[in-house]
Amino acid sequence: IIHEVGTTCMGSDAKTSVLNQYCQAWDVKNLFVTDGGPFVSNADKNPTLTIMANAWRASDYLIEELRKGNL
Repeated sequence: IIHEVGTTCMGSDAKTSVLNQYCQAWDVKNLFVTDGGPFVSNADKNPTLTIMANAWRASDYLIEELRKGNL
């Protein structure tokens, strides 16, 4: 029931967060963190479905960026 979260916080500013809104590292464009790390806090409920939804969203973005030749 324990999920470690918050080690690679997601945000809108590279100065205050590690990842952008697509779980992509600001400093390493081909690094995506799709576990519990992007969440800054955790409720008392299991975040598994939220982690899965976030990973799906990040994957869609990653595929689109690959098609554009940005990664």
